[in-house]
Amino acid sequence: MVRVTITTFGYVDGRAPEPADVTLDIRRHVLDTHQIPAAEARTGLDPVIANTVLSAAGVARIVDNLALLATGILDDVADARARLVKIAIGDHRGVHWAVAIGEDVARVLRMNGVDTDVIHREIAEPSAS
Repeated sequence: MVRVTITTFGYVDGRAPEPADVTLDIRRHVLDTHQIPAAEARTGLDPVIANTVLSAAGVARIVDNLALLATGILDDVADARARLVKIAIGDHRGVHWAVAIGEDVARVLRMNGVDTDVIHREIAEPSAS
């Protein structure tokens, strides 16, 4: 079975989950949370926050490239027994940008027939295919 696990996390609460095949640190590439209206009371699972994140400049390309990279790893170098790729996506707190991007990468992978699980370490709301 081909499988991808995406873990989102916040660097403020600790290190990236290990081991991961790919770790994406998006802290330098996104707006501060306070620049998103009413973001503090919401997470990247909220449609308003997710739409704000996913419409930001460059985010669609990040999502597409990360999904392509995961698929390439699965096709070329993933462990032949497990067929598992682990992706970690982190931002400052791990509740807004990383969550929305992680969910969208999972959406793209699932649309392409890849069994994908998402774990949001800082908000404890996993989503599975």
